[in-house]
Amino acid sequence: MKKSYLTFFALLLSASIAFSTHSTLAVDSAAQTAPATTAPPSTNTAEPAATPPADNSTLNLSLEDALKSVETGNSTLKLTDSQIEIYDKQNEQTLARQNANIPVVDEDSKKDLSLNYKRTQWTLDNAKHDRDTKLKALKVQITNEYEGVLTLRQQAENTKKQLANLETIINQVNLQIKLGLKIPSDIYSYNAQKTRLEASVKAITNTVNSSMITLKQDLGIDINRNVILTSDPIQYTVFDEKDIYGRITKATQDNYDLKKYKEDIDISQIEYDIDFFYDDTMVADQVQLGIEDKKAKLQTLPVNQEVQLKTAYNSLKSLENTIEADKLAVEADQINVDVMQKSIDAGKMSSLDMIALQNALLNDQFTLQQDTNTYMTAAMNFQNSLDN
Repeated sequence: MKKSYLTFFALLLSASIAFSTHSTLAVDSAAQTAPATTAPPSTNTAEPAATPPADNSTLNLSLEDALKSVETGNSTLKLTDSQIEIYDKQNEQTLARQNANIPVVDEDSKKDLSLNYKRTQWTLDNAKHDRDTKLKALKVQITNEYEGVLTLRQQAENTKKQLANLETIINQVNLQIKLGLKIPSDIYSYNAQKTRLEASVKAITNTVNSSMITLKQDLGIDINRNVILTSDPIQYTVFDEKDIYGRITKATQDNYDLKKYKEDIDISQIEYDIDFFYDDTMVADQVQLGIEDKKAKLQTLPVNQEVQLKTAYNSLKSLENTIEADKLAVEADQINVDVMQKSIDAGKMSSLDMIALQNALLNDQFTLQQDTNTYMTAAMNFQNSLDN
């Protein structure tokens, strides 16, 4: 934004100087045929354009809105778009030379006719495909960053609850010390736990702030702007694995890289034939070596792709097992809390006895949400791989 205003100021200043110069020349010319007169003081002064004030308003940001803004705000994607514009212009130039009907008189003119446009078109097509792939990956990344902040904030809240629970215990122990039921040193371990929990809250808060800065940067939002994340934490949804091995096979057969390598080999063969015809043997030899290397990669590509997809799927299944275990742990914690509450209501147990069970429930709930985030990220990446 600042650059655009500086550019505007520079243009305005240049125009002012040019205008002033032309006016001076006109006055000098007139002075040769008319009596000299005193020119009035110049009032043509250019003031620098003011920088627009920073947006200090609070931004309520849902995950859906964040994903929509990736395309317009992400700096990496903007750079990719600029590169595509360059490739597009290069492609137009090579197409114009191909259509110019210039007689073939040497190696360069032959390449203008039969090679260069094919290569620039191939480069442009691949850049556009890579841009689509990058956009999908960025949306997964943004989702992961957004959900990570929500989960960290939940962890901070859980830690504060545990700290409050510990304060209750400390007050109880201090009371027992006053009554002579405990010795003063009995409070030391509780105070140490309190110090650790307080440090943990600060550390989590700092991590949240750093994570928010990263999220804002990736979305092109001013890092000093206050942003409130309005979406709820992502929910666990099992990946649809219907006919998964058939889908993996299809993804392997339709893999874009197969088309990319085949076209590259064909274009390189044209280049080799031209170089060989014009006795450019050194270049021709290098091109031929490149062709053989590309053929070798093309041959192994389907197998490598299938291995990668099946490995990713197996990892996804392992994460599913982890989440099921997490859910069982949370269910067991909740049962223990419910049973303890009944005992407290019946006067059999103290409310202090509930604290350890509540802390265990909070910790296991946090673990479940963390593993849910990991699973959903892996599922989105796996789906993107199937679609690529």
